[in-house]
Amino acid sequence: MIVPTFARRPIVGYGWIVLAAVGTGFLSFGLWVHHMFTTGLPGISLGLFSAASEAVAIPTGVQIFCFIATLAAGRYTHSLPMLYTFGGLAAFILGGLTGVMVALAPFDFQAHDSHFVVSHLHYVLIGGSVFPIIAGCYYFFPLINGKKLSDRLGRIAFWILFTGFNVTFLPMHFTGLRGMPRRVFTYPADMGFDVLNLVSSIGAGLLGIGFLIIVWDLVRPKKREPFAPRNLWKAGTLEWMPQMPAEPWGVRSIPEIDSRYPLWDQPNFLRDVDEGRFYLPDAEEGKRETLVTSVIDARPVQCLRLPGPSFIPAVAAITLGGFFILGTFYFWNLALLSTVLAIGAIWYWLWVGTAVVPEKAEKDVGLGLKLPLYVSGPDSVGWWAMFITMLAMMTAFVSLVFAYFFYWTIHEDFPPASARGPGVFWPCVAGAFLLGSWALTLLARRWNIMDRAGLFCGAIIVAIGLALAGGAAILAGPFYTGLDPKSHVYASIVWLLAIWCALHAAVGALMQLYCLARRVAGCMTVRHDIDITNVALFWHFVAVTIVITVAVIAGFPLAK
Repeated sequence: MIVPTFARRPIVGYGWIVLAAVGTGFLSFGLWVHHMFTTGLPGISLGLFSAASEAVAIPTGVQIFCFIATLAAGRYTHSLPMLYTFGGLAAFILGGLTGVMVALAPFDFQAHDSHFVVSHLHYVLIGGSVFPIIAGCYYFFPLINGKKLSDRLGRIAFWILFTGFNVTFLPMHFTGLRGMPRRVFTYPADMGFDVLNLVSSIGAGLLGIGFLIIVWDLVRPKKREPFAPRNLWKAGTLEWMPQMPAEPWGVRSIPEIDSRYPLWDQPNFLRDVDEGRFYLPDAEEGKRETLVTSVIDARPVQCLRLPGPSFIPAVAAITLGGFFILGTFYFWNLALLSTVLAIGAIWYWLWVGTAVVPEKAEKDVGLGLKLPLYVSGPDSVGWWAMFITMLAMMTAFVSLVFAYFFYWTIHEDFPPASARGPGVFWPCVAGAFLLGSWALTLLARRWNIMDRAGLFCGAIIVAIGLALAGGAAILAGPFYTGLDPKSHVYASIVWLLAIWCALHAAVGALMQLYCLARRVAGCMTVRHDIDITNVALFWHFVAVTIVITVAVIAGFPLAK
C-alpha cells in the first residue's frame, strides 16, 4: 500500500507479487524443519528441507524486486512512511541473506542455538514486521482521528531505532560465530564476548528510546493540531476517500470500482461519491446497509442490513473470555456463570441484530438496480461464514484423529491391552442419537419450507432431546468403562474426542432451541429461513464428526 502511493504509480508485477505470496505460503510447510537440523534427521530429510529453506528466497526476492521496480518506474516522493519502509527492506534483506546461510545444514550445525540465529531472527522479524508496522502507523494514523503524526518526532525515532537496531543485533553475528549460545546470560570473562555484548546492550537501550518516542507520538494530545487534508498522501486506494475527520456515516455512496487505484484512474471519482452518484446514496430507512457482491466480478447481488451500534458484542466477548480466564484459575462456578452470561448475550445480539425480517423484499440501491434485502442458503454471507467456520473446526478435529493414529503407528501396544476402551454400546447409542438429531434437523428445515409449523416444532423438540442424550451417551462410554485420562495417552485422546462431540452436540442443541424460539415468535418464516438453514449446515459437521469418532474409539480397537 505504501510503496505505490509514494512512487505515484501502480505496483509493478502485481500478479507476480500474488504468486510470490502463495509460493511463500506453500514453501513454508517445509521451512520450519530447519529449526530441527541438529536433532538427528536422516540425510534425505536434511536435503529436502534445506532446499525448501533455500527456495523461499526466490518468491521473497520477487516481491522485493517488484517494490524496487515500482520505485524506479514511478516518481518517488519523500515521506516518513517510506523512510521506515526503506529501513525495513534493508534489515529484511540482510536477515534474508543470513537466512540462506542457516538454511544450509552444514552451516546450521555450527551456528544452531547461537547468537547468530538470534541476530538472523531479529533482522527478519524487525525488518519484515516491526519497521513496516511503524510505517503503517504513520501512514494510516490520519484515518483514526484526522490528525497526522509528527514528522519531526518520527524522523528522530527512526534514526534512533535504525541505529539502535543495528548496534544491537549486528554484533550478535560475531558473538554467535565465536560460540556464544542463545538463552544463556552468563559466561566466563575473556572469551571475546565482552565488548560485543556491551555494544549490543547499548544498542538495546537506543531501541527502547526510539520506541518510547513513537509511543509518545501516538498518545500525546493533538487537540490543538489542525486536521490533515483529505487524502493527504495523494494515494490511489479507497481507504483515503473520507473527509478529515470522517463523517459519522463514512462516505455518501458506495462507488463502482474499475481499477485497483480508483482515486487515480477514475475521473471526478471523489466528486461523484460525495454527490451520491453511486450505490446506496442515502439511508432512507435510517439503517446500516452495505452491498454483497459476487466473488469474481464484484457484481452487486444483495443489500445487506447490518446491526446497529451496540455494547452487546463486547459484553459477549468479555463474558466468553471470562470462562477461559476463570477456568485457568479453577474458579469453575464463576466460569460457568460467565458462560451462561455469554450465551445470553450472544443470543440477544443475534435476536435483535441479525437475520431481522425486513419491511420489504427488495430495495432500489441506485444506478437503476434493485436488490433483495434478505437471502439464505449459499447465497448468504452467514451461510458461508458457517461453512468456513466448520472447515476450521473440521481441521482441528482431524488433528485429534490424526493424533490417535499417530500413536498407533509408533507403539505396538496402542490401544494398550490393559485398557478396556469406551466399549461399543455407548458410542453406538450416541451415534444413533446424534444422527437422529441431524436427520430431524434436516426434516425440520424441509417442514419449515412447507410451512408445517407443528411438524417443524415437534421435530426440533425431539432433535434437541436426542442431541442432549447423544452428548451424554458419548461421555458415558469412557466414564462407565473407567478410562482414566491421566493414565495413558490412549485414554486421554478417547476422552478428548468424546468431549469434542458432546460439546458440539450441546452447541447444536442451543442452535436448535434458538430456531424453535424464532419460529414460535414469527421471526423465522417460509421465506426468511436463514437460521434453520445455517443450523442444518452445522449439524452436517456434527454428523460427520460423530460417525468418525464412533468408528475410531469403538470400531478401531475391534478391527485391530
